[in-house]
Amino acid sequence: MHPVLFKIGSFELASYGLMTALGYAMAAFYLLPRLKKINLDRDTFWNLIFIAFMGALIGAKLLFIIVSWPQLGATTAEKIANIFRDFRYGFVFFGGMIVSVFSLIFYMKKKGLAVFKTSDFLITALPLGHALGRIGCFLAGCCYGRPTDMPWGVTFTDPHALVAPELLGVPLHPTQLYEAGGNLVLFFILHKLYNKPHKNGMILLAYISCYAFMRFIIEFFRGDYRGAFIFGLSPSQTISLLTALAAGALWIYLQKKETKNG
Repeated sequence: MHPVLFKIGSFELASYGLMTALGYAMAAFYLLPRLKKINLDRDTFWNLIFIAFMGALIGAKLLFIIVSWPQLGATTAEKIANIFRDFRYGFVFFGGMIVSVFSLIFYMKKKGLAVFKTSDFLITALPLGHALGRIGCFLAGCCYGRPTDMPWGVTFTDPHALVAPELLGVPLHPTQLYEAGGNLVLFFILHKLYNKPHKNGMILLAYISCYAFMRFIIEFFRGDYRGAFIFGLSPSQTISLLTALAAGALWIYLQKKETKNG
C-alpha cells in the first residue's frame, strides 16, 4: 500500500493523516448545509467539531497506549520514546469516541444545547468520516487482518507499512475495508432515519447499537495485537459489549421519559 503519499525533503505526507483529515472535512461539509434543522449557529458548530477532533485525537492515543503498553518497549523510557517517535500512528477509535462524547456533552450542557437532539444531528455524519479514516488505515497498513485464503485477501509488501514484518507478503483479511464499507452503509442508514420523524436520541441509539455489533464481529478477523480482556475478547470487543449495554440503558431511559411526559 502507500503509507506515505509523497516526500519532499524531510516532509512526508502520510496517507493515514490525510484520509483522517478528509474524513472530518467530509463529515463537517455534510452537516453544514443542515444546521438550520436544529437552529445551530456556525460558531457553535465549529466549536463542536473542534472539540470532537481534539477529543478523538487525545482519547484514541491514550487508549492505544493503555492496550499496547506491554508491546511498546522493554523499559519505561523506551516505551515513552516509542510513543512520541511517530505520533501520526497508533490510535484506537473507541478511546477517541469516549473522550469526544464526554467532552461534547460537557460543552453542550454549558451552551444550553439539547444533548440528545444535537447528538442525533452530529452522529449522523460520524460513519462517513470514519469510513474515510479506515481507508487511511488500509493505505498505511495498520489495523490489518488475520492471514486468509479468501480470494479477496490483500498483500502488503511496502516495508514502511505498519503490518507486522512477518506478515509482509502474506494475504490478509482487509479488515480496514470491511469497516470502511460497514461505516458507509451505516451512514446511509442514519441519513435515512434522521430525515424521517424520530424521537430525540434514537439516531444516537441506532449508531451505538449498529457500530458496536459491526466492530465486535470485525474484531474476530483482526490480526494486529490489541491486548486481551475477559474471555479472550479484545479491548474493542469488550467496549463494544459495554456500549451495547449503554445503548440498551439509553433506550430504557428514553422510553421511561416518553411515558412520563405522555
